[in-house]
Amino acid sequence: MKRIFNKIIAVVFTAYLVSINIYSQESNKVKGTMGKDKIVICVLDTKACMPVKIDTNMTVKYQNKDTRLTELPFGLYLEADIVDEKTNGKIIRILSIDETKTVICFLELKKEQENKLSEVLRKNKGVTDFEIHTETSQVFIEYDPQTIAYKDLESAIKKEGFQLEKKGD
Repeated sequence: MKRIFNKIIAVVFTAYLVSINIYSQESNKVKGTMGKDKIVICVLDTKACMPVKIDTNMTVKYQNKDTRLTELPFGLYLEADIVDEKTNGKIIRILSIDETKTVICFLELKKEQENKLSEVLRKNKGVTDFEIHTETSQVFIEYDPQTIAYKDLESAIKKEGFQLEKKGD
C-alpha cells in the first residue's frame, strides 16, 4: 500500500512540475529589435526571430509622440512581455522601447570576425558601447541617434563585408 502511495505522490509531483514548466513558457520577456512591415522581434541571445501579434491600437512613446507599434522603425530596440495565448499565438502585452540601442542579426558571425566587427563599431562616432554575440550571430549596440542613424550603422557594417539577416519584408 505504501508503495502505491509513493507512486501516486511521484506522479502528482511530476504533473505539478510539468504544469509549472508549461506556465513559465507561456509568458516571457524578450529583448530585441522590431522587424520591418511584419512585427517580428529579433531576440537577443538567441538565433530566433519571433513573429508576434499586436493590438493595432497599442501605442508607445517614440520621439515624444504616441506611436502605433506598426509605425515603429526597423531596428528599434525593445523589451516586451510576450504572452503565448492558445488561440491567438504570441501577443505583446507590455512594451518599452529605447532609441539608443539596437540588436543587429547576421547571417553568420564567426569568432574570428569579432575583431573586425569591433574595429568597425569603434571607428563609428556615436557608438557608445557594444556586445558581440558570435554564438547567436548578433551584436547589441548602444549608440547616440543624434550622431549616427541606425541605417548608417547598418551600412558601415555591410560595407566591411558582413552579411545581415533580411529585414522581414
